[in-house]
This record gives sequence, C-alpha cells and structure tokens, in this order.
Amino acid sequence: MDFLFDKLFYNGRIYTMNEPNETVEAIVVHDGKIIFAGSNEEAVTYPTAQKEDLGGRIGLPGISDTHIHVLFDCNNKNNIALNKARSIDELVEIMRSHDNGGSTWFTGCDVTMSDLAENRYPFRYELDRISAERPIAIMSHCLHVTMVNSKALELAGLTKESAAADSCVTCYDDGEPDGIIREEAYAKYFAPTLMALIGDTDYRKELIRKHIGGYSQRGYTTLHAISSFDATPPIEYFDQYYELEREGSLPVRVIINSAYFPETLNAQTGFGTDMVKVGARKIFLDGSLGGRTAAMREAYSDMPDQKGDLFYTKDSLVALLRKAYDSGLEASVHVIGDAAMELLLDAAEEVYPASDEACPKKRLTAVGLRRLRVIHASVADPAQINRLKRLPIMLDVQPNFIHSDGGFAPDRLGDRMKGFTPLRSYIDAGILLTGGSDAPVDPPLPFLGIECAVTRKSIDGFPADGLVPDEAISVYESVSMYTKNAAYCSGEENIKGTISAGKYADFILIDKDIFKIEPTEIHTIEVLKTVVGGLTRWEA
Repeated sequence: MDFLFDKLFYNGRIYTMNEPNETVEAIVVHDGKIIFAGSNEEAVTYPTAQKEDLGGRIGLPGISDTHIHVLFDCNNKNNIALNKARSIDELVEIMRSHDNGGSTWFTGCDVTMSDLAENRYPFRYELDRISAERPIAIMSHCLHVTMVNSKALELAGLTKESAAADSCVTCYDDGEPDGIIREEAYAKYFAPTLMALIGDTDYRKELIRKHIGGYSQRGYTTLHAISSFDATPPIEYFDQYYELEREGSLPVRVIINSAYFPETLNAQTGFGTDMVKVGARKIFLDGSLGGRTAAMREAYSDMPDQKGDLFYTKDSLVALLRKAYDSGLEASVHVIGDAAMELLLDAAEEVYPASDEACPKKRLTAVGLRRLRVIHASVADPAQINRLKRLPIMLDVQPNFIHSDGGFAPDRLGDRMKGFTPLRSYIDAGILLTGGSDAPVDPPLPFLGIECAVTRKSIDGFPADGLVPDEAISVYESVSMYTKNAAYCSGEENIKGTISAGKYADFILIDKDIFKIEPTEIHTIEVLKTVVGGLTRWEA
C-alpha cells in the first residue's frame, strides 16, 4: 500500500498569523503536525487517509491562555458566585439561600469591593449572619483578599494577639481581627485547611476531567496552568494532567507554572510530553488593584494611607531569579503595581543580560530558555518601559482587566491611569506581549480579551471614549498575543503558534472573520471547531 498522510483539511480560509492577512486554504497533517499549509490545488497532491471539507469557514491558530489557574477555575464552579451582589446585605442573602445547613466549610467567590454599595468587603460579624456555626470563607474577585466569619477565625486560631503581629490581617478599633485576610495571611492561616478540600489526587483529576472540555469550546488549545501562591500547598501537579493524557481524555495542551519544582527532578522549561510540560517558576511580588494590595510607589488615590504590599526584598528576589536562570527555568513573576515593577527591574538587571537589540524575538532567542515572564504588568511608566525593553522579557498581560477593572481603576490610580495596561507603549518599545485571562479572576473568554485590547472598553461600551485610548492596539497585534507570541512563553515558538509546516496542527474555526467585523463584535465570536494535533477536540 502506498504511503498516506493522516488527514487533509481543505476549502477553508485560515489566517496563518505569520504575517497580517496571510491565509491558506488547506492543511495536511501527519503525526499531529502540519506537513503542508497552502492552496487546495497543492494540498491534494498529498495522499491522505482522510479528507475534511471546511466549507469556506474562517480559521485561526489555536488559542493559548498564558495565565490561568486551571484547577482553581474548575473548582470555582463548586463555590457560590457572588458577582451579582450589590450590597453586603445582598451578599449575605445569596449565601444564606444556598446554605444547606451543613457543618463543613461554606465558600463563596467573585466579590468586587467597588460593586458593593458600602465600597468595602464584609466583616466577620456580617458573615456570621449567614451562619455562626459553620466556617465561611469568601474570596474576592481578584483572589487576593479572603473574607471569613468568626467560626473560621476560631478554627484558624487567629486571635487578637496573633492579628496584632500580622500586617496582612486587618482589625477593628479594639484590635480584634475583622475577618478581612489579605495576601500572605491567607497562606498562613487558611490555605492549609481550604487547600486540603481539593487536595485529594483523585478529586483533582476528576474535577479537571469534568470541566476541561469547556476550554476547547472556547478555542483554547494550550493552557498555562498557574499553581498556588508561594506559601500555599501546590495544586497543579504534572501527574494529574499526564494521567488524563495517557487515558486520551486531555483535550488541550497544559504548561505547568509553579512555585514548586523539586530540585531533584532538575526540571527545565519544556520538560515533558507534547501535551503536558514544565513551564516557569512562579513568583508573586505584590497583590491586586481591586484589593489595594498591589504595591504602588505613591499611595492609592482613593486611600491615602495605603500603598499595597511587596512580598520580597531585592536580595531575595535576585536569589530566586538567579536560581531559576541557572537551572534552565523561565521565571514567571506576578507584578501589578509600579513599585513591584521597580523591584522586578532592579533584580532582573542583576541576573538577565541586557541588550540594545530592538527585535524582541531576537532578544528572547539570544538567551535560549532563560527568559523572564512578567505577569500582568498593569501599571508602568515610560522610564520603566525603557528598562524593560533591554531585557529578555515577555509580558503576560490580561486585556480583559480593561473590562473588569475599568470601573474602579481610575479611582485607585488617579493620574497614574495613563500607565494602566499600556499595550501600545509596550509594543512600540519592542516588548513581546502574550494574552491570558487570569481565570477564575475573570472568565476564560479569549475573544473578550482580544476585543478589550483593541477598543480599550468593556463589552458594554464603557467608558465611551475608551480607557486610555492611546494605548489601543490593532486586531492583528491582539490576536498575536494569544497565538504566535504565546508560544514564546514555553520555548515553543518553533513548533506552535502559527499555521506553518513543522508546527503542531492546532487550529480553530470561528463563525465570523475577526479581521473584518467591527471590533466591538469580537467578543460575540463563536468557536465552531477546535483541533489539537490534527484531532477534533470539540465541534459545535
């Protein structure tokens, strides 16, 4: 029998993302990779075992989410969503309406302070109205603030005395903890218990098995799974995805980024299989804008006594970055406030080689896998951008924050808003950007993020003139963040991210031409088909 390639996909209009407006009609696939991408006429000269007519539909390379807490996002579906609450009374009533009268931990999520009429988080005694008998923990929208009731404080052993010695626990005037727990205090007092709720290996695997198909429906072919905070137990384990891969039930590629990579494995970025790989060493430098815990050089405009929190000194950060660099691991550093950005730059300049090379891809390639990922990069000034552009740095940004943070960010930042998610400035400086959702902080909706980067507005059209409109980027630049640029985050730019011979056969079909519709319609795009390694993983 003559040799046959695996499959021919033909009669489509697939944007390759190699160059603006470049399209192909057909793709020939063998062993999960693209053998040929071009015209129908040329493609039919390749003998294939299967042929699929794409019916003229529009295609893109597979979408990557470069910053998503996969297990948290899956588990969040078991929590009570409180994003509809507009006051503390409403929050209490929503929780009470879902209380089944049990005695175990009762958890809620997705609370945004600025959505509540009181413009603050609920205190312990207000949560006691839900139940005084069972422990209650509610996570903020940003995941950097936890609200707990009196029973939870009691079980955690968090007293007036211990709270007095912990700057991340706020208190009433009499010194008693008020139930608002920030940043490292969560890891110290509550993570050991709450993380244990999802600590069972079989539970985690079944949770992922149940929900991970939903990412394929949204066009994702790669997820960069971000593990827990530095001081909490890890929850993203290599084996929980590898076992699903062996069973044939893992529909997306997973890159694991974690604060925990045992030195005995000598695991470098890229170690693993085609479907599950080691990514970066995760480091948290500061908190969030929503909780006013992101580290700012000057006080928050709407809270003059608060500058946020830094979790490392320069020396301790240099030591972590150097350890990752020397071991062949990318470092992935959470940076939101401008003070955190300043600290990151001071430390990175001591570890990573600086260069005047203008092309970001050449700058990244020059040091192989020893690259630095800066997550969020939500606030930066021109001087910091000039320093960033000389380092082998990628920025994993979340354009969807324009939609979710736009209501409160101007109040928090004041005049510093001109440096809020400055995408245009980053790109013009020659810095490579990738796109992520930070789910479950925001829903994993890639086309919402792509739209926000272009319009600088929420999908409701707020604000009318855009949030710092001069920082808008083109549709092509925005789609690049979620496709070809994202491949650089895992050292896979030669095998992923565009429709090219030799790369993974990862692509999607969509119901509208993203480059021809109005930018305000991009979030309405529906995925019709998701293909990973030449195999259909989801189809409408």
